[in-house]
Amino acid sequence: MKIILVSRCSWTLYNFRAGLIRALRGKGCEVLGGGAGGDGFEARVEELGVSFRSLPIRIRGMNPIADLWLIYFLYRWYRSENPDVVHHFTIKPVIYGSIAARLAGVPRIVNTVTGLGFVFTTVKMTWLRALVEKMYRIGLGCANVVCFQNRDDRELFVGRGLVDAARTQVVPGSGVDTGRFVPSPRVAGEGIVFLFVGRILRDKGVCEFVEAARRVKAKHPMASFTLLGRRDERNPTVVLQRELDAWQEEGVVRWMGEVEDVRPVLAESDVVVLPSYREGAPRSLMEAAAMAMPIIATDVVGCREVVEDRVNGLLVPARDAVKLAEAMTWMIEHPEDRVRMGRAGRLKMENEFDERLVIEKTLGLYQSP
Repeated sequence: MKIILVSRCSWTLYNFRAGLIRALRGKGCEVLGGGAGGDGFEARVEELGVSFRSLPIRIRGMNPIADLWLIYFLYRWYRSENPDVVHHFTIKPVIYGSIAARLAGVPRIVNTVTGLGFVFTTVKMTWLRALVEKMYRIGLGCANVVCFQNRDDRELFVGRGLVDAARTQVVPGSGVDTGRFVPSPRVAGEGIVFLFVGRILRDKGVCEFVEAARRVKAKHPMASFTLLGRRDERNPTVVLQRELDAWQEEGVVRWMGEVEDVRPVLAESDVVVLPSYREGAPRSLMEAAAMAMPIIATDVVGCREVVEDRVNGLLVPARDAVKLAEAMTWMIEHPEDRVRMGRAGRLKMENEFDERLVIEKTLGLYQSP
């Protein structure tokens, strides 16, 4: 079986689909990958045994001419390769790749809606959102199966008539490798360490994290707060560099940027915090839970799939730095509960979000009904 996997860029293909690629290769499938190149991860994708094709995907913004060129480019590629299955991830590949795959006569088209993007999370119902919804309706209508990473996103798309409910599935993201992310003894320090893992964007709740840190440090000065992640200049909600610099000069947070392996940083932290406004299936929370770490997250789509309030973490309202600070303070003052929540999170990842379970379900989608 020949399968083409198309994502936004080589970085997302490598970081989120490497396990799926290995599983497909292990079953003797020929796997091709595609995405925007230039981020340095093309070679890593090919090291997995995948022939990678750099695609003309404009990561940011909408340009009708560029988008039509992308459809034509994908159409030519699919026609020449004649795959059995094409699986698209992220917004532009899902929409334009599905159209191209249908025109090329691909037998099996599978889409995974990994997140709703800036238009859905920040923009109200304007002409732009109406246009994006229409594009989704066309693209998803070309697919055999459409996967969502949580039930809320599925219900939203079905409720707005963007996709037929009978062709939808819920698959919890890419899962987490519970054999790689394992509990690690915490090296005790002078104070508790709160860690934010994600892109440094406003709609990830970074500003609320910083404000909550200020409040907590006023009462618990030994507590420390770390930001781990890259600034995504392509996203309109990116935090300005001068703001990051000011926060660090103030001493309220430390920004580490992006690291190759997040596990050592997790092992040196006590609580992972994600005050996001909306998520698909937050990989950072899964990885933290797999390492038996308690979590603080917002009670929003995606986060509440991973975090059960008072079981493996705490849920707080979105955009509320005061409640976030209260949750952080509770974690400081209840060390035994942190341990209990960490153990519960590990068990939840093993039973519900293990990468092997997700891959097995995904492979089943490639078979015709």
